[in-house]
Amino acid sequence: MPATAYRNLIKSALETGDFLVTIEYAPEASTVPFDEAMRRIERDAAGVAGDARVLGFNICDRVRSARSHDTVEIGRRLADLTGKMPLLHLAGKDRTEPEMEAIVRRALGYGLEDFLFVSGDKLVPEAPRPVWYHDSVNAIRLARTLAPPALIAAIVSPFKYREEELLGQYLKMVKKLGAGADYVIANSGWDMAKFQELVWYRDARGLGFPLVANLFLLTRGVARRLNRGLLPGVLVTHDLLQKVEEEYGEPGIGKAAGRYRLALQIAGVKRMGYAGVHLSGVNTYEEHSTILDLAAELEQKLPSLEAWSDAWREAHSRPGGQIVRFAPPNALYLFPGGAPAAGSLTGPPDPGCVHAGAGEIRTYRRLAWLDRTLFRPGSRGALVMGPLVRAADRGTPVRRALLAVERWVKRPWLGCQMCGFCRLPYTFFLCPEACPKGLANGPCAGSLGGWCEFGDRECTHSQVYRVAKATGRLRDLEELMIPALIGTRGTSAWANYFRSTAPAAVRLTEAADCK
Repeated sequence: MPATAYRNLIKSALETGDFLVTIEYAPEASTVPFDEAMRRIERDAAGVAGDARVLGFNICDRVRSARSHDTVEIGRRLADLTGKMPLLHLAGKDRTEPEMEAIVRRALGYGLEDFLFVSGDKLVPEAPRPVWYHDSVNAIRLARTLAPPALIAAIVSPFKYREEELLGQYLKMVKKLGAGADYVIANSGWDMAKFQELVWYRDARGLGFPLVANLFLLTRGVARRLNRGLLPGVLVTHDLLQKVEEEYGEPGIGKAAGRYRLALQIAGVKRMGYAGVHLSGVNTYEEHSTILDLAAELEQKLPSLEAWSDAWREAHSRPGGQIVRFAPPNALYLFPGGAPAAGSLTGPPDPGCVHAGAGEIRTYRRLAWLDRTLFRPGSRGALVMGPLVRAADRGTPVRRALLAVERWVKRPWLGCQMCGFCRLPYTFFLCPEACPKGLANGPCAGSLGGWCEFGDRECTHSQVYRVAKATGRLRDLEELMIPALIGTRGTSAWANYFRSTAPAAVRLTEAADCK
């Protein structure tokens, strides 16, 4: 089937500097018939087709259900209805790299070439089984390799308030850019100082990429759910929830206040230098249009960032003159003194808030010594182990014995899941399989207060950050590209390593060749 030529207005806006607006659609669960699901948004598609302000849909993936209608097929239909290229969100949850490649190729075959890659939130499978996640960093690099002209977006969440979490987000953001991302979308939040911080961080690092803000319409029901943590990584504080409750306590005020808050955010991020917005949580095109009209009025009414800041504070004042707190207590902000000079940061900053514990450093040093002694090419251990392991891997019975020995050695100490590609030397000897999503290239956005969204452990990548910082190797967290696992689970990592069949990490300078 020949590809259809859709107008790629999103790409054009990023190139020309026109303000980008897209509206979000989350596909229905597949229990809803496809044609019925499409009928629900045909009116919205008609509005988007005729509205020059709205450059297309951004279409979520596996949000309402792991069995949602196919994002690529929805995208093709909406592109046909509007003539505008959509932005396809593609989530890595419950997908392998070959599966992601097939999805990207199918989208390209339809003429769709705008992608946002995310790792995806927690998935509870219908049947008990392991759920693997394809890391967004690997997906970005894959898509860039498959389609050099494609427009590729990445997500970052600046709404983190501990050093490990916040710097982990920024370090991975830089890695995503090195993998081939063209621009970055800031995850949803209401702490406008964090939206500003992200702009300042970009400029201080001299990175120069376009930033888009994902903004969410905050209704009372949404505020209650987010306050309970039902959307991983998106924070509504008790203060903000109380403010929303007060708004809904006045007849006719609640919904209007929510639209005004969203319109204020649109005007605010535009003043901060964002290239555009993705609007989420708005139910109809008509409501989108109303909010965009209000945002345009506010932009005229508030001609400076200072005037906008005054309006934002006034909209979020509480009885007694207190201003709504959008962050938890003792929140970290990187630039409390104001905007740093452009290009003033040559690498990741050190807020000085956290340090690795003695136990973390001791474990790292012991394992690093073992790695140097037994596995480093040319070491005495490798000269002995290499031939032995290769010999043991030749016959099936001995291969099984080798696998059993490796499991016996590694599982009690490292919690080894026998992935067949040991990435410990790249992750400071903290196994990425300890992350419930198996992410090796950095954290997802789902943690809160340093706690994994699965709720049973500290985020593995917070620990990685502390050790990397203590050893002076934070650059590795934004430069080292760790490849995906493909077909190695259940095999011997020792055998794969000594037979030179295991993949290897690459530096951004090498990965940049894919772009």
